[in-house]
Amino acid sequence: MDEINIHANADKASGDYIKWKRETDGSENIYQYEDTCHTGKQIRTGPALSGTGESRMVEKSSYKAAAVILGLLCLLLLIGLMSLVFLYTKGSSKKEIEMVQLQTNYNNLTEERDQLQTSYNNLTKERDQLQTSYNNLTEERDQLQTSYNNLAKERDQLQTSYNNLTEERDQLNKKLDDITTDLQRKLQGLQSQELRYFSGSFYYISSSEKSWEEGRNDCRQKGTDLVIINSREEQDFIRGWKKRTWIGLTDEQTEGTWRWVDGTVLTTPRFWAESEPNNEGDEDCAEIKHYDSQNSWNDVPCNVGKYWICEISLKNYSKVTRQC
Repeated sequence: MDEINIHANADKASGDYIKWKRETDGSENIYQYEDTCHTGKQIRTGPALSGTGESRMVEKSSYKAAAVILGLLCLLLLIGLMSLVFLYTKGSSKKEIEMVQLQTNYNNLTEERDQLQTSYNNLTKERDQLQTSYNNLTEERDQLQTSYNNLAKERDQLQTSYNNLTEERDQLNKKLDDITTDLQRKLQGLQSQELRYFSGSFYYISSSEKSWEEGRNDCRQKGTDLVIINSREEQDFIRGWKKRTWIGLTDEQTEGTWRWVDGTVLTTPRFWAESEPNNEGDEDCAEIKHYDSQNSWNDVPCNVGKYWICEISLKNYSKVTRQC
């Protein structure tokens, strides 16, 4: 006996289902209906349907079963498609999320790269600036070192010059002490004379009148000589005695060429009185005559008696004393 089982889901509550069972035994068909509803079970058996009505019933039942099966297949296919769509959608959403995350990560990395590039450029610029500053400082250091070396060299030279000047100063101080001592000794014999000081020199005037040569000899015996007038101020100072006095000027050596007692030729200043020198009667020596006027020089014969003025120049005193 062959057995065919047909199962079909029906729209019944509680998951009920219908089971059709056909048993064939020879020429007799027996259909059994099984209804599992809730907890009960009903089976109906009977003789096989015959004739047109029965065939139609079986055919109709077959169509129903086929429709149910087709519906179930369609439902399963729909469920499968929905599952596939869900899985595809879910997969697509996941891929989209991953793509968004990748794009975000890419954008973040690009931004970080740009920030790093900017930082690198800034650091490079700062490095170059620091290198330039370092080079400038190095150059300034070298210049300062050169200046320091030059200053050190100049300092040593100045120290040497200072030492030399100190030595010369000490030597000059010693000479000055010697000259001062000698000058004081010589001036002791001039206590009776009128002694005056002007611009680095001592001057004194005689108390008697003698010839130009005798007056000069008197000065030279005292370690001095007749006055030499070098400036307008000194001329005014000499005129202040208001006496006719010999000065150290003569043309005895060469007529018309007036020389001072130190051998220098008269150039300037010249303080001759008007129309002087005129060399009347062999006038070879000069005197202060018109002392009320700045131009007071006059030439007279050298043997005439006059007062004389001696000058002790501190600058030339050692030279004068050596000559004497």
